[in-house]
Amino acid sequence: MKFPYAGNALKDFFSKPSTERYPKVKKEAPKGYRGKISYDPEKCIACGMCIRVCSPGAITMTKGEKNDEGQLIEMKFNLNSCTFCQMCADFCPRGAIKLTTQYSMIATDKNELVVSGSFIKKIPPKPTVKTVQQSKAKTEASGSK
Repeated sequence: MKFPYAGNALKDFFSKPSTERYPKVKKEAPKGYRGKISYDPEKCIACGMCIRVCSPGAITMTKGEKNDEGQLIEMKFNLNSCTFCQMCADFCPRGAIKLTTQYSMIATDKNELVVSGSFIKKIPPKPTVKTVQQSKAKTEASGSK
């Protein structure tokens, strides 16, 4: 009985492995890697540009009820649908969305792959008669020059 690959098996058994020990030795992501989304609700102005440019529809905005402080806005980024194209981060006027270098996104529950944040969008004050008259006076003054 012949064992044609026994020599190769013995040689490989005593040689250094060609793969890396990933869970034990973490690798740094290369520069420019587009990993997990990071969202900063403090910078967001709820313009909706990220939603418009997201081709898979992975971004949703939920508007809550208006109160004295403003309107509650919640943004959700579903990483199950995300293609990590970085269009949302590129088009965000305030830089509220960034892609990190985190590449290990293992989850047992699909809700673990949802990045969300909420903030209160302040309602602008209603203009009074005095401010309307002042703005008219400014436009008339600038138009007469």
